Amino acid sequence: MPNSSYLCATDLKSLYPSTTDASFTPETDVVAYDVRCVPLLWLAMFRPADLVTQSILIEADPDAEYFEFGPDGDLVPVEADEEEQDEIVEATAPLTTKERALAQLDAAVPVLNRLFASEGPLDGHAAMLRQAVAAAPGAHITVELDEIEGLWEPGTFQPALREALAALDGAAGPEAGRARLIELAQLRAGRPFPPARLLLDGTEGVEDDDYWNFVRLLGANFHAEVPWEPSN
Repeated sequence: MPNSSYLCATDLKSLYPSTTDASFTPETDVVAYDVRCVPLLWLAMFRPADLVTQSILIEADPDAEYFEFGPDGDLVPVEADEEEQDEIVEATAPLTTKERALAQLDAAVPVLNRLFASEGPLDGHAAMLRQAVAAAPGAHITVELDEIEGLWEPGTFQPALREALAALDGAAGPEAGRARLIELAQLRAGRPFPPARLLLDGTEGVEDDDYWNFVRLLGANFHAEVPWEPSN
């Protein structure tokens, strides 16, 4: 899924476990995902001290296929210009223990309720995310967000992320912190947050902006079930 973020659980104290953890299983270890943003309540599990920088080995894929648009507008396979090589990249992303992530989520809820007083409380939403994270395997929680960072102008994403996380401890001005959180989560602010049971209790009269904001608060099911969506 391009341009997506992934909330992941892992036993390794490592960023990007889908790449670095040989035992990583997306069906169970991706708690939730979202597109073109990092959901608000995912951010609430981290603080600036949880931003970790690591060197990540990207192994070349000998079976990778490459395509380009042909004369009829169809994608056609092409040969790579040169043989792919392993690559080491430096990455920065949030990473902490599950226990710390859940404690910080609990502590952030009153702060978010103040920052988003006009939109409504988030206690019920946070409780559902807490349940999903607590049930996930692995001792650590991280967010794979390189695809989101790639959507931003170079050098702008990490400062915005750090400022947003600082706001969750009251270390940034409330207006600046709120603005950064809205920007990262891509919320359509200024309207009441949809209820935590939006997708469970029926959706009569629900508007598109409510669906949009709901996913930007919590993310969505990837493979594993999440408490805020009906079971398959």
